[in-house]
Amino acid sequence: MASIDTQTQSRTIGWVTIATGIASIALLLNHPAEQATDFNGLLREEAANQMINAIVHGGFMVVLAIQLVCYAVFTGRAGWAKSLAIAGFTFFAVGAAFQIASLLVDGLMIPAIAQRYLAAPPDRLPFGRTLFALCGIAVQFLMPIGIGFQAAGIVSWGASLARSGTGIAGLVLGLATMVAIVAGALTGAQHLLLIAIALLAFWAIVAGIALLRRTK
Repeated sequence: MASIDTQTQSRTIGWVTIATGIASIALLLNHPAEQATDFNGLLREEAANQMINAIVHGGFMVVLAIQLVCYAVFTGRAGWAKSLAIAGFTFFAVGAAFQIASLLVDGLMIPAIAQRYLAAPPDRLPFGRTLFALCGIAVQFLMPIGIGFQAAGIVSWGASLARSGTGIAGLVLGLATMVAIVAGALTGAQHLLLIAIALLAFWAIVAGIALLRRTK
């Protein structure tokens, strides 16, 4: 009976992991595009998109929290006695913390600042511009660091399962995510950051499938 219960729980976690990957892609596709060319336009744009930003970025926070639970189970199936598996979970958890901080600043704080300064008198706008600059710099570092740590976690999981298809997929997706992050940092191409996030989502689907297979 205990074995059956464990298999049922693993199957449930597997489906949940897959769902978090699909949810990440859906949230990514609904991320508001930035088109403003000046500070006033940026204020109007961020204020207008405050609700959708809160949904998308807040949704990512929830997804990351759920994924930590799922990946803890995944690590247990890979083997808590394996140092690489433990490293995978540790790196991913550290990366999730950095990414959640970035999501908080980018998706909740910046729109709230924009809403406050949208109707502010002209003499207060310089302070608002400074706040925006500080938040932008924070996101510029927090998001790549967070995704980089998560990618390192995926590579570690992949290395711990190197003899399986899941392990090979982890190595490929993790290394590809790292390449996208480094290339984005060097070129300033924002679309590479979005590609990196999408690769993390695909890994969630792969890990979920692996959990389902282990219960059969």
